[in-house]
Amino acid sequence: MNAVVHVPQFPLQAVVRHEPAEWARPVALVDPAADTPRVTELTAPARAAGILLGMTAPQALARCREVSVRHRSPKAEAIATDALLQAAFGFSPNLEQTSAGTVTLDLRGLSELDGAATGGGAAVTAWGTRLHAVVAGLGLQSRVGLGPTPSVALHAARWNAGTPGAPGIAGPVAWARDAAAFVASLPVEALDPTAHVLEILGQWGVRTVGAMLALGQAALADRLGLEALGLFAAASTTANRPLRLAKPAEDFAEDAELAHPIETLEPLLFVLRRHVESIEARLAAFGWVAETMVLRLRLESGAVVERRFVVPQPTRRADVLFRMLQTHLDGLRAESAVTGASLSAEPTRPVQRQFGLFEAAIKDPHQFQETLARLSALVGSDRVGSPVRCEGHLPDQFRMTAPDFDGAPPVKTRTPELARRTPWRRFRPPLPAEVAAWLDPVFRPAATAADGGDGKVVAFPGTTDGPAPSVESLAPAEAGRRPSTVRCALAGGRVAGADGPWEASGRWWESDAWSRAEWDVAMRGGVVLRLVEAGGAWSVEGVMD
Repeated sequence: MNAVVHVPQFPLQAVVRHEPAEWARPVALVDPAADTPRVTELTAPARAAGILLGMTAPQALARCREVSVRHRSPKAEAIATDALLQAAFGFSPNLEQTSAGTVTLDLRGLSELDGAATGGGAAVTAWGTRLHAVVAGLGLQSRVGLGPTPSVALHAARWNAGTPGAPGIAGPVAWARDAAAFVASLPVEALDPTAHVLEILGQWGVRTVGAMLALGQAALADRLGLEALGLFAAASTTANRPLRLAKPAEDFAEDAELAHPIETLEPLLFVLRRHVESIEARLAAFGWVAETMVLRLRLESGAVVERRFVVPQPTRRADVLFRMLQTHLDGLRAESAVTGASLSAEPTRPVQRQFGLFEAAIKDPHQFQETLARLSALVGSDRVGSPVRCEGHLPDQFRMTAPDFDGAPPVKTRTPELARRTPWRRFRPPLPAEVAAWLDPVFRPAATAADGGDGKVVAFPGTTDGPAPSVESLAPAEAGRRPSTVRCALAGGRVAGADGPWEASGRWWESDAWSRAEWDVAMRGGVVLRLVEAGGAWSVEGVMD
C-alpha cells in the first residue's frame, strides 16, 4: 500500500501558510523571476473577483483594487518542503518527494496497517487522518490519498468529490479501496494529457478514464502515437514502481514574510505561535527536542533584531517555547514595524535522568526560567541569579551567575547560610558613622597631655565624656589611629576598648584599587561594633549580638 500527501497550490500556500486569514481575501501570486510576471496562483475570492491565471499584476489590480499581489518565494517553498518531508518521515521512513508539494510514502512493513486493507478500513482511515492533521499543523491545506500503487494513491489525493467533473472520494482522506472502479471514474484530465490529445479525446466524446480504456491500448496507440502508452500506464492499477527515496533535512526553521508590517505585539505572537507549533511537529517526527531557539525579526528600517534563547531543559513542547518568546517580547521596543519573522531550533536528543530517592529537583524548570526572565526585565539582568564569590579578600565581593542546579554540590556537603553560627549581625548597606580617634598610637582612654601623654583627645562637641576638645582637634580620624568616640544611628559615646586595625587591600595595580582597616570596638554601654575605615570614611559594618 502507498500513501500520497498532496498540497494544492503549493507555491501560494508556502507564502501565506502562516497567515490563514489571507485565504478569505483576494490574493494573487506572481513570479518576479519571470520575464513578464503573471498570476500563477489565486485564492477563491480573487477568482470570484474576476482575476484569471496569466494576468499581469496591473491587470489583476484593474479587476480588483483590494487584491494583494504576493511574490513567489523559493525560500518559503524550500522551508515548506522540508517541513512536509519531516512530518511525513514521522509516519514512514520510506518516502519520495514526487513533486513540489507532493510526497509519496511506502507503507509496507508498518505493523499498524498489517491486515488493515482486508478489514473494515477503519485503521487505514485513522492513520490517514492523523497524517492529515500533522500536515495541517504546519499551516498547509492538504489531501491524503491511499491506494495499492503510487499512481492510484496520487489520483486519490489529487481528485476528490469537490473537483469539477470528478466523482472521486469526498473528505481530506481518500482511500481507493476498489482501485479499478475509482480510476475508471476519473476524468481524462487526471492522466495529464497534452492539450492536443485532450482536444481529440473530447471530440471523440471520451470524458472519463474508463471510456478511454474501453478503446483499447493498441487501437488508441495507432491513432495517438506513443502518448497513448503513457496514458494507459498512468491509468494502470497494478503497475508498481520503486520510489526515489529522500531523506528529510535536519534543519528546523520557520520563516514568514508578512504582507503588512506589524506594529503591535498580538499579531506578531500569532505568527510566532504558528512557528513553534510547526517546529514541534517537525521535531516530533525525529524524536528530538529543541536545545536552543534563535529568533530573528526583520524591521521595516532594514535592521534585524536577533535573540538567542537557551532552553533550560530541552523540550519540543510548543507552549513552553512560546512562553519563552512571549516573555522576551513583552519588554522589546523596536525602532520600526516588523516585516518578517524567522525562528529556528537547534535540535538534540532528549536526555533521560533518574533522580535519587532523596534528591530534590525543580518541579517545572521552564516555569522557573520564565520567572527569572520576568524578574530580569523588572530589575535588570545583572541583579537576578545566584551570587558567586569572586577571587580576592574584599568582603561581600561577588558576581551574579545563572543558576546551575546540575553543577551544584550534593546536599550533604552544603551548610545552609542560616545554619552557620556567627556572633556578628551584618548591616547591608553599612551604617555611616562619625569617628574621632586618639592621636597617640597607644590606646589610652584616660591619658591626656597633663598626665604625661604626648597626644590629645579628639571627641565630639557636646559630649560629657572627657575634656571638651578644641575646634582644631576635631579633624577626621585617620587610618592607623585608634577610635576614641563613635557616633552612629546604633550607638554613640566614648569607646571603652578597641582591637585592631586589621588592614586589607587589593587590586592596587588597577584603577579600582581598594584598601580598608577594620576595628572591633566596645562602647561603654556594652555594645560591640565593627568599624571599617575605607578611603577616609568610617562606617559600622556589624554589631555583636
